Amino acid sequence: MLYCARLAHVIEPQYPGAYETVVNLTNCWDEDAMQAVREGVMDAAKRNSRCHERCCRFLAAAGSLLNDSARLAADYVDAGKIARYAARVAHKEFRGKGMERGRETIRFLSAVTAQGVTTFAHTPEALCNRLYIVEDEYGAASRLLMNALRSHALSAGLDIISCYCISSPFDKLEHILIPELGVGFLTANRYHPFEIDSYRCVHARRFMDMDGLRTKKQRLSFNRKAIAELLGEASRLLAEAKEIHDELERFYTANMNFNQVDAVCKKTIEKFLSLCDHD
Repeated sequence: MLYCARLAHVIEPQYPGAYETVVNLTNCWDEDAMQAVREGVMDAAKRNSRCHERCCRFLAAAGSLLNDSARLAADYVDAGKIARYAARVAHKEFRGKGMERGRETIRFLSAVTAQGVTTFAHTPEALCNRLYIVEDEYGAASRLLMNALRSHALSAGLDIISCYCISSPFDKLEHILIPELGVGFLTANRYHPFEIDSYRCVHARRFMDMDGLRTKKQRLSFNRKAIAELLGEASRLLAEAKEIHDELERFYTANMNFNQVDAVCKKTIEKFLSLCDHD
């Protein structure tokens, strides 16, 4: 079921009527009263959109610099050493279930919020009792390692949860959780430090030419400082957007008939329970 209240919270049904039921709450507000405050509603909505648009631009800029640092570091990574290490770990940890390929679920463990970069560090602890933490400031070595472990796990028929980087959600794999084995692999850095107990801590420098990487110290330092500023501004804009959203929400709550809302909710719950009884 989809509850439809106002534009900011709309979820478009894919199969309305056939699969989803739309519960419309817009009939519960006082439309005349809303018309009277239309200027305030439109102004707040526009300001909210502008904050989110600016936030996206700052996040894109931060992501570009994060990728630049990763590309710089990638030149000094020993891919062969990573592949051999991944094979050893897979041989030790991945007890396969057969010939059928495992299933993969995609999730995020981190997000940029109004409070800064927030990481759900307790999720891996809840799902896995053995956590490998890969310390990698730039994500170059860990990306190769995670991709190799992912391939080994799926080939072994294991179901995995793959968690990608929020700045590169389609290609930068950062964490892998395998609940059925109680094993997880996490990438730790200044953005998600994972201050939790680990089964084993792996330092990315064991796979890297650190002397070569030091020749890029100045550029990497510049990127690091710029990324911090960009992420900080993105968080500030999200906080501002939240304040504007609260302002926008007050227009609706002040002109909503909550007795009607309660009646709609009661009817919806009754219908839902009747469907459960039929099952």
